[in-house]
Amino acid sequence: MDREYKTIREIKERGEAAVGKKIKELVTQENVDKWYASPRNKGWLGNAVEKDWFGLVNNSRPEADFNNLGVELKCAGLKFFKKENSWGAKERLVLNIFDFNEEYKRDFQNSSFLKKSNLVELMLYKYNPVNFFQFEGKEYPTYPDFLMTHSILFNLKDLLDDDWAIIENDWKIIMDMIIQGRAEDISEGMTQYLGAVTKGSKTANNQTTQPFSDKKAHRRAFSLRPTYMKEITKRIVQNELKSSITYDSYQNDYPELHEKSGPKQTANQEHVIKDLSELKHKTFEQIILDRFKPFYNIDKKVLAEKFGVRIKKKNDKASSRLIAQKMFNLNGDLEETDEFKKAGIAVKTVTVTSNQRKKISKKRLTTEGFKLESDVSFIKDIINLDWEDTRVYDYLSTTKFLLVVYEETLEGEIFKGAKFWYMPENELMGTVKKTWEIIKETLINGVELTFKRSSNKKGYIVENNLPSQVSGPQILHIRPSAKESDYFESKNSDRLPSPANWNNRPEDMKDILTENYMVKQALWLNKNYMYQQIKEFFE
Repeated sequence: MDREYKTIREIKERGEAAVGKKIKELVTQENVDKWYASPRNKGWLGNAVEKDWFGLVNNSRPEADFNNLGVELKCAGLKFFKKENSWGAKERLVLNIFDFNEEYKRDFQNSSFLKKSNLVELMLYKYNPVNFFQFEGKEYPTYPDFLMTHSILFNLKDLLDDDWAIIENDWKIIMDMIIQGRAEDISEGMTQYLGAVTKGSKTANNQTTQPFSDKKAHRRAFSLRPTYMKEITKRIVQNELKSSITYDSYQNDYPELHEKSGPKQTANQEHVIKDLSELKHKTFEQIILDRFKPFYNIDKKVLAEKFGVRIKKKNDKASSRLIAQKMFNLNGDLEETDEFKKAGIAVKTVTVTSNQRKKISKKRLTTEGFKLESDVSFIKDIINLDWEDTRVYDYLSTTKFLLVVYEETLEGEIFKGAKFWYMPENELMGTVKKTWEIIKETLINGVELTFKRSSNKKGYIVENNLPSQVSGPQILHIRPSAKESDYFESKNSDRLPSPANWNNRPEDMKDILTENYMVKQALWLNKNYMYQQIKEFFE
């Protein structure tokens, strides 16, 4: 039976009492033992805190966890982002599973996620693995040792009006997919802040009916998308966002404070959408793409002159982004605007050379694909990860790309247009997963390295049998990602999970061409694949 809380203040103070304690100090030894018996259970931490610290019975209730007070309980992990030198949520915040057959009948103000999660007791812990537990041949970060660092009463009503406009826009996009009879095609990549994430494994048991099609669709839950939660929690960690004082019973809970006095959130970053009323008539994507349209088919040099942008003669990678920034009359980079950061939209420039336009479409190539990560994380821990737990899958399944397209001609570059794109789920779970599994299997079995003499500075090159851009129809490939191609322990190399198999390696070079290290690698999307995503501008 649930412990009874009579006021929201009691819930808030119970949460605050957990701050500074390790998870194992908040839960029973029985629950700690359960984790060690099954460390694969991703929901263990939240369920244990809910049951043992707050005294709530674990179940999937359609109403809020503290139903009499309308408060939902959520736990979220924080990770450290080196690039931004800050802590932020490492994943999305899942709100509630919704019914395709019922949700579309509602209006936004009565949506199920607002009913269940309007007011959230949000507990944050640091996902900062120090100790690892060996279980069935794999290593798992020891969750009972994680530290609870923050407790905040998070009121969705306190979100910026700008955020609310986009969240409502996202909800409508999801509802439109249901009404079109395409619930099976819903993807997190099609929305900005509010997502619809799959729930449960991708099996027949988790398929459900939809109202306007006979096709079954995977069960889904509303969620605040990963990059949006990252930005929200960064503000909590930096003490810019504090517990709500705008919920209905606040004055009764805190009579000593007499009155509500807290403002809504404020935003410090530039906004790309200046007039929120636009979102009543257009989607976020339509607004952005409409800003580009006046500049379609204009020479890049003309655009650069118009906006006062200098184009370097060599290694010019910055001018295209700067021109895009000027098209929106921004002071900073488009990717750094409030909306783009919260939505996790990556801006990528894709250039197609005109001398390839006469070839059949499958052979046309962009001048470059693009890198997904600076390092392939699974070279170090490949044995411990399944595909859906990798950074690569997480990045591709949650990132939306704004592709800014240019054509390279003999006369110069022409701006062709822009489009939003995200990788479809069937490709992620099909061709891309297969390529990743080939890489994983190759590294576990021992990558094959072949020494060849060369006229380069080193006098040799090293080839490998990992999937390359020309080795098949895969969507992505792997290639070196370091200043120097080192095969010994250095800042340019990663330790291999299994010893490499060398061919033609000179006996006197075994100290620098070792079996245990390989030059750091990165994953790239293929040129021909990227052309297929933007070919409408050329065909």
